[in-house]
Amino acid sequence: MTPSGREHPASPPTVLRMREVRDRALFDLDDGPVTPSNRADLSATTRLLNVLLASLVVSSLQYEQHALAVRAPSARPLAELLFAGADRDRGDARLVATRIRQLGCVGDYDPQHLSARSRVAFRAFPDGDVVGIVTQNLVGARVLVQTLQEAVRWLGDDDPTTRRLLERLLEAKETQADELSAQSSQQQAATARPGAPPGT
Repeated sequence: MTPSGREHPASPPTVLRMREVRDRALFDLDDGPVTPSNRADLSATTRLLNVLLASLVVSSLQYEQHALAVRAPSARPLAELLFAGADRDRGDARLVATRIRQLGCVGDYDPQHLSARSRVAFRAFPDGDVVGIVTQNLVGARVLVQTLQEAVRWLGDDDPTTRRLLERLLEAKETQADELSAQSSQQQAATARPGAPPGT
């Protein structure tokens, strides 16, 4: 009997039986970390990850361009936030591409495919349109938050490693959205003040 009063099952789960675990591990050695216990549809999972990869790459490029468009000295903290967002999204895209490789495929960085696959729409703004820049990046962050949430729900327990990766990315993207939301409120308040210069 267990301490809670429940009996142990007559035999351990298949995954705990040493001989069966070894037999399954020896099956298709070329698959590397992908073993028969991974119940995910690998083709569908790879397509999903390539959508996320494209979205993160496009988001990083948009952050970068917008950071360079913010020139007012008073808006330097915003530019630094946008540059940090670009760096974070590039790093996250690399993590997604690495997971795609572990699943036996290759991440698609082809520029001809990125914009069509991305859930984030790239938009440029005139220099100094701080409100438009912040709003656009906040929308992009919220799009990725929703996409990652749905991806985590869809994966469920079928591929725990991919799910944990997406959960980490989701947490980071929610933090970005929170920071951009604060910037959006600040910029809107500044714009509402009579005579307030743009970007203050």
